[in-house]
Amino acid sequence: MYIRQIFLDTETSGLGPSAHRIIEIAAVETINGQLSGKYFHTYLDPERSIDPRAQQVHGISLNSLRGKPKFHEIAEQFLAFINGSECLIHNASFDCSFIDAELSRAGYDLRLRDIATITCTLKLAKHYFPGEQVALDNLIHRAGLGFTRNKHSAVEDANLLAKVYTTLFENRNNQARVQDRASISESVTPQARWPHPNLGTQQQRVIKSNSSAPLSTPQVTQQLVQPSALGMEKTIELVCARQETFYYRQQYKRIIDYHVVNQRRWKEVRGPLVYAVTDHQGLIRYIGKWNSNTALYARWLRHQKIHHQERARNLYIKELEAGHGPITVWSVSISEIKHRIPHHPNIADDAKLANALEALWIQRWKDQLLWNNRPEPIMPGFHDGDFWNAS
Repeated sequence: MYIRQIFLDTETSGLGPSAHRIIEIAAVETINGQLSGKYFHTYLDPERSIDPRAQQVHGISLNSLRGKPKFHEIAEQFLAFINGSECLIHNASFDCSFIDAELSRAGYDLRLRDIATITCTLKLAKHYFPGEQVALDNLIHRAGLGFTRNKHSAVEDANLLAKVYTTLFENRNNQARVQDRASISESVTPQARWPHPNLGTQQQRVIKSNSSAPLSTPQVTQQLVQPSALGMEKTIELVCARQETFYYRQQYKRIIDYHVVNQRRWKEVRGPLVYAVTDHQGLIRYIGKWNSNTALYARWLRHQKIHHQERARNLYIKELEAGHGPITVWSVSISEIKHRIPHHPNIADDAKLANALEALWIQRWKDQLLWNNRPEPIMPGFHDGDFWNAS
């Protein structure tokens, strides 16, 4: 079984979501009970003062939040990260009420529970330890983590909650998942994606195939694959690395000049999608996915400048400086290729299919994908039908 869980926490400017705002939000991913290394974390400008009592809890000052993004600026990225997961939150009603209020202010007609299954770990702790103290500090002590919190921190607390859950609840919860879920879940399984208010809805199609039974593991192949075989089309070319920089996430990053080859794919074809980066010889060196309902430009641009996973981005700069350009980005949306993929019972939407394809392809062509720095966990039993190998 492939289980993706997100441990989420927020810090706020005060107690009432109608008047107060989120000032820090963190979401930490685990796959099958193991921290994957992926997370979403940001501080936020609340556009209002911070209650002194709240500041005593988390120690975050209004001055330290000057220049930080506003919630509506990070909403799409946050929703893309948690979409379709099980979200585990300690005292979920508190955090969900703030997130839902922020989504409403940003123009979204949805709640957190519309795109993720919400599990309250406070309710879970009360279920397994009736009559005992079950605040996060108590559970940290019970789990033997040897950690004492001084001030609350969303990113620190989300990581601690993941460790607490793995230590205290995971085995019990897996064994009792069916009968106990009704008492510990805050919502039913999500029924909707999160189309942005200005983007419209995305139609869902059933994945069908007449191909043979899926394989449980991919066959690593020495055969080189071309992006066109995966149904991808050229989208942009990275052509030059400048010495000039732009400022993003408290770092100065060198500017990479790019040329749009296919405006429709760059600005109009919405995700979820998968993309490939080829070197100057046309060989795929990097495969990635974009699970947002926006087009590929939203994945690659920050402040209208090229931005990508840091290690890969540094490799692009090194290649371009060595005269090995252009570097080409190719893409295809999941809706364009999913009719060619065998049905898998655990894949209910396009975002999950994008995740599964990315993981499978990175493993299959791992000797070719020199710019991918870590493999993704492969969904058991998933296979792409080798449509890329069709004659």
